[in-house]
Amino acid sequence: MTETTNQTPAERILITGASGNVGLETLRLLMLRPDRTTRDVVAGGRSRVDAETDTAVQPDGFVRLDFTDPGTFAPALAGVSRVLLVRPPQLADVDRYFAPFVQAMKQADVRHVVFLSLQGVENNPVTPHHKIERLIVEAGLPFTFLRPSFFMQNLSTTHRDEIKDRHEIFIPAGRGRTSFVDVRDIAAVAELVLTNPTQAYQNRGYELTGSEALTYDEIAGILSRVVGNRITYRNPSIIRFIWQKWRREKNPLGFTLVMTALYTVSKLGKGARLTEETAQLLGRPPITFRQFADAYRSVWL
Repeated sequence: MTETTNQTPAERILITGASGNVGLETLRLLMLRPDRTTRDVVAGGRSRVDAETDTAVQPDGFVRLDFTDPGTFAPALAGVSRVLLVRPPQLADVDRYFAPFVQAMKQADVRHVVFLSLQGVENNPVTPHHKIERLIVEAGLPFTFLRPSFFMQNLSTTHRDEIKDRHEIFIPAGRGRTSFVDVRDIAAVAELVLTNPTQAYQNRGYELTGSEALTYDEIAGILSRVVGNRITYRNPSIIRFIWQKWRREKNPLGFTLVMTALYTVSKLGKGARLTEETAQLLGRPPITFRQFADAYRSVWL
């Protein structure tokens, strides 16, 4: 895509959460664009390691950005026109951590905020994502809300060790179907939106899913065939799940409770919704779970 209108030569894009799944992949795609010299892409994090990780594709720069330290906001946003906002999963207090940052973006005259939200968030006011969306709208910032379904990559990151070491998927999702989406597809949409010179994607929300809604028994079957070991889906009670993730694995309680709420949505049969928006935006079919499993096979071996 050639950018010729409404695009300044020194446009500056800030990627928050640049060490996470979506942030890192979006950063990689932005840095690989043939027109990357038309913009500066900077990674924001509490430290350079947080922001840049071990990727072979490095950003143009690093800025210190700590959502728990408002003093880092104005310097990080200086000269920034577009922001990919990713909420760190351990930070659930929206009023404390994100309301000040949204106001800082408004004061910095940010022209477009792309926020990584959550599928169905518009009908789920208890989630931090819902509250952050509302803050952005109320601030009058031009926005695009990316509302993906469950990340396939949750199984290669958050649940990797239980699959690799215990040969099980330990999730309280019952027998409900879940729509999955590959992070690489989400990042491709984020890159598209962040680099579009027009307002075509502004002030809209996109519900991003793959093309399949699968049970975790089916997920376990696919992984078993890919890795060559039998992977069993355990369906623990909510109390047992919280105990395992919070007390034994030492995950933050807020993060554990958010996970529990999301898996309860699937358990209740409300996580299976599929849309065509990913395919329509990218002009190709979404990545399938089998394709994902083949690509990430080594992490479970």
